[in-house]
Amino acid sequence: MLKGCVLAVLIAALSGCAARASTWKGKVEWPDEHSAQLVGQPMEAGAAIAAAAAVRELVRTNPYPDLFAGCSSPEQGLDVAIFKGPTPGLYFVVLHQRFNRCGGPAGRVLDWWHEYAVTPQGEVVAEAPPYGEESAAPTFA
Repeated sequence: MLKGCVLAVLIAALSGCAARASTWKGKVEWPDEHSAQLVGQPMEAGAAIAAAAAVRELVRTNPYPDLFAGCSSPEQGLDVAIFKGPTPGLYFVVLHQRFNRCGGPAGRVLDWWHEYAVTPQGEVVAEAPPYGEESAAPTFA
């Protein structure tokens, strides 16, 4: 029994130290001044981290099993807009569906958008209530 526990702990410790294989399998060709295309305007790094956290939260809580069908990854079907608002220290991240990039129509769910309040460190602290509903308390605690 003790030998089994020691072996299990050893395996867990060693596998945690193993380098992960890269998901990218192709050759990296770095852009030059002619081939580089700016995806968005330069922004604060905290805003980019907040956007990534909002996308992860949406993917984690998504109630539609086939929502991202045809997408190489969920991010392919989403657009992101980042705002600052009246609450200092928070970014407000709005996610819109753009599933035409995955094949099919741009929208798959009517009146679908999600807005999250996120810290610059990537902690999602609230989700906006559905359109037309007012809530004094945040969705997350």
